[in-house]
Amino acid sequence: MSHTLTLGHRVQRPGPLSPFIGILPLTALDLVLFVLPMIVMGLASILVIHEFHVTPQLTADNYLFFLKNPLYLNILIKTVLLAAAVTALCLIISYPFAYFLTKLPRSIQSTMLVLVILPFWTSYLLRVYAWMTILGERGLINRALLATGLLDEPVRFLLYNNFSVVIVSVYLYIPYCTLALYTSLERLDTSLLAAAMDLGARPWRVFVHVMVPLTLPGIFTSFIFVFIPMLGEYVTPTLVGGAQGMLIVNVVVSQFQALRFGVGSAMVFVIAALTMCLILALRRAARLEEIFGGGR
Repeated sequence: MSHTLTLGHRVQRPGPLSPFIGILPLTALDLVLFVLPMIVMGLASILVIHEFHVTPQLTADNYLFFLKNPLYLNILIKTVLLAAAVTALCLIISYPFAYFLTKLPRSIQSTMLVLVILPFWTSYLLRVYAWMTILGERGLINRALLATGLLDEPVRFLLYNNFSVVIVSVYLYIPYCTLALYTSLERLDTSLLAAAMDLGARPWRVFVHVMVPLTLPGIFTSFIFVFIPMLGEYVTPTLVGGAQGMLIVNVVVSQFQALRFGVGSAMVFVIAALTMCLILALRRAARLEEIFGGGR
């Protein structure tokens, strides 16, 4: 029996560039939105710029102006410390909560995870403004304290300072931290914990020497999801921080608004370099290649 196959069109072999065609739109988007702006800011940080006039002369004055200014350095250090505080609080709150989630029945876990991601369905700005109505001088906390007679006048330290920046930031980043820790804790082999207890290890030793090392990927992923974005946080300190809660990105924005593009660009690159150093240190200390899919 013979079979006849009729082709209505000519079949062509894929060219050598065919595998890359699918990623061209994403690559072009990255070039336009990320790479080109970084190149422009890199040039602006090492050139002499007066308002909108560029002089083709290399200089390190922009970096020196930033690094030798004690006010800016203090704000940078404060930003790092606040980011560390927010990260620590998120881990302290999220770790036991994520562990509690793993012990619930599967159906209840799904419901609880939906509640964890529920804040993502509302606007970031709306959530920050909601906290302003809670912490404000006429907010819910002050009204409750005045109504109970515990205070004669409203307290003013709840808003427009470092305290309010930390509180609101912890609320905003806890869902990211919880989801990252939940992923690691869900895969935790609890038989190892039971074995350590059977061998006479106390609960705190089991937690420190067994549980924490086994969930390090989730802990360091949480660090990346919380600490790194906090270094570039702008909206929260602007709305709830006031003058006392100003972070380094607020200073960067003020430099660009004052048309000091060189100094602002230099600040951006210093922050980016600090961020890259932290990520590289994490990769070296915790072998984060496995988290990013690079481990074998």
